[in-house]
Amino acid sequence: MRFYTTGTLRYTSSGLGLLFFWLLWGDFCVNLMEAVIPNVIPLKLKSLGGSATLISIFMTSLPGVVLLVWNPVIATWSDRTRTRWGRRIPFLLAGTPAMALILTALGFYDPAGRWLASWMGGAFMTAAGSIVVLGLLVLMFHMCNSFVWFPYWSLFNDTVPREVMGRFSMLFRIVSTAAVAAFNFLVFPHAETHYRQIFVGAGIVFAIAYLLMCLNVKEGEYPAPRVIRRRDGGFGEKVGAYFRECFGHPFYWYLNLGAAFTVVGGAATPFILLMNKSLGLDLQQIGWINGGAALITLPAFFVAGFLIDRWNVVKIMFYGRLLQTLVTAGFLVFLFADLTPRQVLTVTVVLNLLLLIVTAILLVATLPMQMRLLPRERYGQFTSAMSVTVGVAGIVAGALMGGFIDGMRYVHHGSDFALRYAPLWLTCFYGAATYMQYRVHRHVQAVCGGNLSAFVPPDTSEIPESSLARACEPLTQENEC
Repeated sequence: MRFYTTGTLRYTSSGLGLLFFWLLWGDFCVNLMEAVIPNVIPLKLKSLGGSATLISIFMTSLPGVVLLVWNPVIATWSDRTRTRWGRRIPFLLAGTPAMALILTALGFYDPAGRWLASWMGGAFMTAAGSIVVLGLLVLMFHMCNSFVWFPYWSLFNDTVPREVMGRFSMLFRIVSTAAVAAFNFLVFPHAETHYRQIFVGAGIVFAIAYLLMCLNVKEGEYPAPRVIRRRDGGFGEKVGAYFRECFGHPFYWYLNLGAAFTVVGGAATPFILLMNKSLGLDLQQIGWINGGAALITLPAFFVAGFLIDRWNVVKIMFYGRLLQTLVTAGFLVFLFADLTPRQVLTVTVVLNLLLLIVTAILLVATLPMQMRLLPRERYGQFTSAMSVTVGVAGIVAGALMGGFIDGMRYVHHGSDFALRYAPLWLTCFYGAATYMQYRVHRHVQAVCGGNLSAFVPPDTSEIPESSLARACEPLTQENEC
């Protein structure tokens, strides 16, 4: 009988199958739950007369603030927690009931808003009271979600054996896609007429699913948290130590900047849609292109999952980024040539199909790569640092991308031809992400010759501030296992 081990945990094939079932069951339900907020709340805000700026604040700024401030605290805290239930499960057990209550409360925001307006003696309109209640509940949702999201993702690192991580990541992406599809097909059409039932149902399903998962997934034993020498100091010193540890070596800069450049490039995605419309494609054609190509990605998920468990995932990520950049560059044909509607449709179908297949491989490979390359003991802390980098990049990218298109529109005298520069933006930043992935690949080759099982992440836990400059010197071939 074959056994699979990770840390102090040991699984038979059937035990591994049960672990996969419960983790993926949690993934399916959390994706259903998380699909409710971005799809339903904007509709409710619009019905209350909320402006586009207000909707943007609710859907982008509030989660961005939580991402930058709260998530690193939760992730680092869970890394250093030791209980008889493990270090991740206690956070899931604490966050799940709160999340369920907040989701249920969101279903009753309207009567709560009327009560607030009445209690304030008519100081503001009922709609304003409802908007205030929604804002508070959405903020509380994102804060409680931090107790669930980061510990849940970190639970994979602690319980799933490395040799099957590629297959797990493949199943994880398939289940996530199925959950989002189920929401869009079955729930979203009723978002305006049955919003209360949707929120209450999401709260109940989420609570039951996560509590069952917590009862059936067992964590192993962890060594005591390593004592890290830090100067005495208050909150500022702790924040400084956090960033010195997470960014105290060029290797971690390459990982973080690679993710950040990908997000900055992705800011062009809405303008790709507008470009397609300006080129003569209608919404039905665009929908069928995206939907049909998305179905093709399901076999790509399967293939990627098995390849990643057998090949060097860092090398797969590098070549995947390179292909992603080259395929995206194909859209530049619209910048230099005026094609017929049939030619536009053909080029768009072919390039979107290729791009989604490559992207599917990258999605499956990302999680196993991070778990191979980041310090296992402090995985939550380092992934939270990556989320901070990505969050800042996303906030900045939105403004920069809008300014870029507006500038090109000025150059072209207000013409929609400016939208054809969106693929140029994507290509440039995907190229920058590819270069960062290349540097990651080179570092792994220099340290361990590409043998990921022997790779040891750079240790920055004891780097004093005065030594930070030396730690950030360019990588050389001298680092060896």
